[in-house]
Amino acid sequence: MNPLDAARRTADSQNLFYLLGQLVRRDFRLRFTGSALGLAWAVLQPLSLVVLYWFVFTKMIPPRVPHAGGGSYVLFLVSGLLPWLGLSEGIMRSTTSIVDNAPMVRRLAFRSELLVVVPNVTAILFEAIAVALLATFLVARGFSLSQIWLLPLAISIQLLMQTGLGWILAALFVFFRDVSQLLGFFLSITFYLSPILYPVTGRFEHFFRWNPMTPLLGLFRSALTSAPIPEVGSIVFLLITTTLIFAGGLSLFRRAQPSLVDLI
Repeated sequence: MNPLDAARRTADSQNLFYLLGQLVRRDFRLRFTGSALGLAWAVLQPLSLVVLYWFVFTKMIPPRVPHAGGGSYVLFLVSGLLPWLGLSEGIMRSTTSIVDNAPMVRRLAFRSELLVVVPNVTAILFEAIAVALLATFLVARGFSLSQIWLLPLAISIQLLMQTGLGWILAALFVFFRDVSQLLGFFLSITFYLSPILYPVTGRFEHFFRWNPMTPLLGLFRSALTSAPIPEVGSIVFLLITTTLIFAGGLSLFRRAQPSLVDLI
């Protein structure tokens, strides 16, 4: 490769990451503008949902769930619920990201796919804060997080997956505004068809294996509860599925990009 071309590509990459960082900071400021508690909501929101599900499924409807990695059902629930909250928030916000930032897309010449990446990065950062608090609590209680090295892998895969889905949905939303309504229904179904509230056992076990959320949540639970690491085959399936979603989403978005400015 020509040294000049290599230098230009390096400069473009640096500018791209700088722009992404500035957009993420802008998203943080906009989310907490006028809020009395500010960044504390990044902890209070997932914490309130965790407490709600814990109360419902341990006090009102006691579950028949085996201990996960020697922990309690609450730990099993939280280690699956936190990734789901981050994924669902990122997907929902990225779906409307192009329309929400219509003036920026019309007036500025830059890669509009970054506008879809930003809410997903923000959701992952909020999730990382909650996961870090959980890990700190577990260490303080004497839990051995011997498989915590799996956490960066799980978060990276999740970010790629939800970003790819975000590109697909953001492009579709520009053409079909009903996508946001259908997405809420789809996420509700996916929530109960994923091993968040219960483990994958029984006659539906083979069905759950075709859900990429199963090995993804398995990686999170392995990292946070020392549960057995998912089988190699399921991890390979997760990596292939994530790669296809990410590459397919980016390709679809770039194909639709020339038409977006005229429709938003």
